[in-house]
Amino acid sequence: MSEFAVRSSLSGLEEYEVETIDAEIIVNANESNYPVPDAIQTEIEERTKDFSFNRYPPMKCETLCNLIANTLGVDIDKVRVGNGSSELLQMACYAFGGAGRKIAVPYPSFSMYGVYAQMSDSEVLRYPLNVEGFLDAEAVIDFCKENQPNLLILNNPNNPTGNYNPLSVIEKIIAGVDCPVIVDEAYMEFARGEGVDPRDLRPLSQLKLVAGSALALLNKYNNFLVYRTFSKAYSLAGMRVGYSVGSISLSRILGKTLLPYHVNAYSLMAAEVCYRNRDAFKEQIEEIRSQRALMIAELKELGMKIWPTETNFICYCPEGKLQQQLAAAYDKKYGYSNYSPATKAGKMLFKSMLAEKILLRDFTEHPVLQGCIRQTVGLPEENGIIMNRIKNLCRECLGNEQIN
Repeated sequence: MSEFAVRSSLSGLEEYEVETIDAEIIVNANESNYPVPDAIQTEIEERTKDFSFNRYPPMKCETLCNLIANTLGVDIDKVRVGNGSSELLQMACYAFGGAGRKIAVPYPSFSMYGVYAQMSDSEVLRYPLNVEGFLDAEAVIDFCKENQPNLLILNNPNNPTGNYNPLSVIEKIIAGVDCPVIVDEAYMEFARGEGVDPRDLRPLSQLKLVAGSALALLNKYNNFLVYRTFSKAYSLAGMRVGYSVGSISLSRILGKTLLPYHVNAYSLMAAEVCYRNRDAFKEQIEEIRSQRALMIAELKELGMKIWPTETNFICYCPEGKLQQQLAAAYDKKYGYSNYSPATKAGKMLFKSMLAEKILLRDFTEHPVLQGCIRQTVGLPEENGIIMNRIKNLCRECLGNEQIN
């Protein structure tokens, strides 16, 4: 069979894959494990009865765009909607990248940034986060001055580490670079950021919605877009809806890459219902924050290193004596390998949970995150089961006296 030629930028790409098993507890994809609140579910069901499945959706998602714009007190031309924020990321790479152009992405961070940039025939420039996973504003600005990217992507809070960078850091970068900036805030609803533009005269209700977010800078700079999603805090991962808010000129350029009717009407309807009823999610978000704090405390007691997180997930890895014992247990169970002790320890944890039908996210072979596991904060009962299983594994390796 003859081989077919593809663009050179695609030849080295692999299809995106994550572990898929018949798991009883799934905490590997950072979805919300909470269903949409009952009142919202009921409204969606009621609207489904009379839903016009035979009609195209609004050509440019105007209804949802208008709702978001009115809620934030911004011009509708500053808002774009896509099939998840991922589509908007991909399209931004097409719009601002291309052959002979450069896109700067954080590292370690969301792996698809580099993929989207490569798919657009752009050169991928990876700038490092600091040793704790935070952005170093001066270092990012210097990197951009030296390398002259055509697009800069920031991830705040960062995936997969979870770090939230204060608004002052984000503003310093936006103000200090010459290229368009995308601030990906997929997990911002879980953070407790502070800060607004003191010159912003919007009502207090609108300022509260943007505090700590780059959205607070909308009236101050015109070189950036903020990306948000309904897949995390709003429990709509299955609907695939995201949106961007920012510079009118950049939004219009981004809009040129979006096809007519590109988001299906049912997803738009569900997203509108959720956005109108944002307050109904506050209890879930607060419980996720509370559960996150409890799990972090327990993981630290076990001997895990925890990355600072303001998201709905935790990134951690065994260290010290726990790492040694888990690595030894891995060799004993699976045979000696050339993996580092950190990777072996993380894999022992990952495989042990997999055997219990608990699906975590495996970052154990990542060059910067060796041995790391990323774990979504699930429902309280799920979190309790996971932590008990992890404690049991650690007891086997360290002995009962080591674990509370």
